[in-house]
Amino acid sequence: MAEKDFVVSADGHIVEPTDLFLTRLPKHLRDRAFWEEDFEIEPLVEGGVRDFRRLRTPGFEGWTVSRYRHFDGSPNTGDPERIVEDMDLDGIDAQLLHPNRSLFALYSDDHELSMAHARAYNDYIIERFTPYFGRIVPTAPIPITVVGEAVAEIERVAAGGFRAILLPAMAPQPYYSTDYEPIWAAARANGVHVFFHCATGGVKVSEEKSPTLLAVMGMAEELNRPMDSRLASKRMMTQCVYNTINPGQVIIELVAGGVAERYPELHFGLIEFNAHWLVSLVGAMDKCWVTGIGQDADWWLGYWDDTRPA
Repeated sequence: MAEKDFVVSADGHIVEPTDLFLTRLPKHLRDRAFWEEDFEIEPLVEGGVRDFRRLRTPGFEGWTVSRYRHFDGSPNTGDPERIVEDMDLDGIDAQLLHPNRSLFALYSDDHELSMAHARAYNDYIIERFTPYFGRIVPTAPIPITVVGEAVAEIERVAAGGFRAILLPAMAPQPYYSTDYEPIWAAARANGVHVFFHCATGGVKVSEEKSPTLLAVMGMAEELNRPMDSRLASKRMMTQCVYNTINPGQVIIELVAGGVAERYPELHFGLIEFNAHWLVSLVGAMDKCWVTGIGQDADWWLGYWDDTRPA
């Protein structure tokens, strides 16, 4: 009998209860809690969607999507029992699961607010998902605006059974910064893997619309326009060039900053960034490290100073 492949899904999301943070944040922060509002409308077209979910959080206020549903029409509740049921149906042995739309509230420039959301989410996962940790591997979001508190949360979630942490793709400081050294040390000491998910970080609570929201709404607007040469070019530039900058920057900062060399035990994963760009990136990194910009010992480039001493 042929040995079955061990199949892992790396980019699942846990659909949080809509009132999770309204009930779990410290009381003085609940008026700024992330929450989602469910509502129904008459379909705009025959057979169209009725059920929608609207976000309530700084930077993404009002962003609305149709509610997730299973193929049988039942709502996707995010219950671990249903997740495992679907995994069995699809032949998935293990699944890495990240926060869902609460990702947009977990990495802002308001550290107290972000960390309160992270702790509430991590507590919920420990309470609800621990019996399923054998097959479901949730990532624990860790805001890193205050490094000491980030380290404490890494230690806490690892003690609670987490085996992976989730850091923002757009960090407050470059990942080569030595300020983050305690975070890498804590991840290694506690045996957790480190993941980065697209469209995380960079939220300023004072801004009505975050850069991520503006980008997503721009893409949505493009989808509803007739295709022409300008739009085709813009879409290709976005997908082929602009969207590769952030993940490439994370990799370069970890490698050039020596993080991967100092902590070889750590495993890093980038989620939902595609991978078509990876080969050219690594090739260019190798070339840059070996030959710089292409110079050699017999080739010189610079300004000639006629006033220099003879």
